[in-house]
Amino acid sequence: MRPVAPWDQPQDPCFTRGEDRAGDAPVSAVSDARSFWDHLGATRAEEYAAEDILPDLPTPLPQPSRDPGPEAGFFPLGDMPDSASASLNDVLQAHEVGLSEAPLGDVCEGMASPMALHAGDGLELTEVRLPPVVHPAPFGRELPRRRARKRQAGTSRLGYRLQRIWLTPLYRNTIRFGTPVLAVALGLALYFNDESRRASVAEAIETTRSAYFERPEFMVTDLQMPEVSPELDAALQDKLDISLPESSFRLDLDALRQSLEELDWVRSADLQLLADGVLSVSVTQRIPAILWRSGAGLELLDAEGVRVAYATHRGARPDLPLIAGEGAGAHVAEAMELFDAAAPLGERLRGLVRMGERRWDVVLDRDQRIRLPESGAVAALERVIALDQAQDLLARDLITADLRNPARPVLQISAGAMETLRAIRSQSRE
Repeated sequence: MRPVAPWDQPQDPCFTRGEDRAGDAPVSAVSDARSFWDHLGATRAEEYAAEDILPDLPTPLPQPSRDPGPEAGFFPLGDMPDSASASLNDVLQAHEVGLSEAPLGDVCEGMASPMALHAGDGLELTEVRLPPVVHPAPFGRELPRRRARKRQAGTSRLGYRLQRIWLTPLYRNTIRFGTPVLAVALGLALYFNDESRRASVAEAIETTRSAYFERPEFMVTDLQMPEVSPELDAALQDKLDISLPESSFRLDLDALRQSLEELDWVRSADLQLLADGVLSVSVTQRIPAILWRSGAGLELLDAEGVRVAYATHRGARPDLPLIAGEGAGAHVAEAMELFDAAAPLGERLRGLVRMGERRWDVVLDRDQRIRLPESGAVAALERVIALDQAQDLLARDLITADLRNPARPVLQISAGAMETLRAIRSQSRE
């Protein structure tokens, strides 16, 4: 007697599906040999059923490969059409007719009972259970349409979009923090929409602020000014314009410093709050270094060419050297070097004149002029001073010493000196 294999164990055909002895490949309805195409069709049908492509078909009942007899509930092979000439459609239709005629109880009962197999070879066979065969639809029959899937909860298009929006950090932070802020802002706007409420709140804030600012330790009661001229002191007082006592919180020291530095006499200013409510003011004055006669009048300039003040006449500052001409105020440093080089001339020096905004002329008494070049003006002036010290050049009847071309200096004398020179030359010829 042949032992029963694990895949030949009896199972309930109403709830389970049999397995082939050699694997998952089913056995054909008309042959006991395993067919590759039956296995492929069954596999495809199971995949389509898992993917919900084809409708759920009732699980077919197992089909024996040999005639089990009428007691098993299956039609005999003799009642089937001729397998040699019948088509697959005829075979399947005959199989469906046999299944429809057998009651469900008998089918299940027959499947559970042993199947009688032909044993012409003298072997005693035990119960054989074959896997079910998934039959395709008969040719010409239209398959039912695909059933619509039931939409799962939370998978709607609107729900999906809302979920994606909520997962975005920008929208999530906006909803979390923007909504409360918007609610608070809306509430404040509704509250301050009334003018009386706004006025009361502003008054309360100002009262609290004044009570804090006007405490005695924050009050400025005295002003300490530097030692300057009376004119500059009055200008400083006018620029500060502080009414004491005043709270230190209401004093803008930077603005006061800038206003003081706008004065021509002030180079820099500094303001400090000292103990006992004292405001100390210190300034650095500009020292006039030169007097410039311009189209606007007489101006006092410092060594950097910055205007210090205006002068009414030349006698107001006789100690300062004088320059004149357009653009002379922009070349104060060069003018100061020329004044230092012309120091040996002493009181004969009257001043410098800027010519064509390009070069300088040195003006002496007796209307004498020394015309200096554009470059090397200090060296040219030193040569003239050396000639004067050696030969008394400037003491003669000289009008102009032209040194604009250093390689060819030109001297211009007066008309009387020319007549005297001619007379001396004529006498020498005779």
